[in-house]
Amino acid sequence: MGDILKISSVRSWILCCFCNFLIASVMGLLMRFMTLFNFDGINYSFLLHAHSHVAMLGWVYMTIYVLIVRMFIPKDKSYKPIYNRLFWMTEFTVIGMMISFPVQGYAFFSILFSTAHILLSYVFCVLVWKDCSKENTRERKLLMTAILFLVFSTFGVWCLGPALNMLGKQNAFYQIAIQFFLHFQFNGWFLFAVFALFLKQAKRNLEGESFKKILWFITVINILNNSASDKLVH
Repeated sequence: MGDILKISSVRSWILCCFCNFLIASVMGLLMRFMTLFNFDGINYSFLLHAHSHVAMLGWVYMTIYVLIVRMFIPKDKSYKPIYNRLFWMTEFTVIGMMISFPVQGYAFFSILFSTAHILLSYVFCVLVWKDCSKENTRERKLLMTAILFLVFSTFGVWCLGPALNMLGKQNAFYQIAIQFFLHFQFNGWFLFAVFALFLKQAKRNLEGESFKKILWFITVINILNNSASDKLVH
């Protein structure tokens, strides 16, 4: 009975992820049409923020969430209600961003929902770190690195408020904080998580020394690349 309920939950999670993808795609399509036609009452900039947040945090993040729970968390632990509750709480914040960003752009409610998403992602990181199989595998090391990058990337977000209040949007530090978040989300959290999932699915075990060199190389390149991006912003 537990297996049936778990399969049902995973299916509903996957369906939800694809719904987020569909909505983000419709937003993107509407943005393309706005370059050709005039849509009164729709703010292009607000819609752009909604599209990017739903695509990144609703489609990519939530899909990786499902795959990590499905492939890395042992069955006896993945059955815990916390994973299902956390998924739907996180989806609620996505829906909140989906509605609030097109209406008001960056304002109280959109910032509230996006902040809640980050806090819930911290809960997910703690759960994965604690419940993930303790086997010293290559894919687990990649996943743990991805989790660290996820937390590290959010430091840029926490800098946005002070930077905006003290320096303004046009200041270089504000732009650096945004690039810091995006860079370590895409090239850190997302990339390493996908590598970990791919290696897990492929069931291939890289040689120890080769793997260490690859892991260190990608990590160092990530950090150096972010430093180079910061200089370009300056």
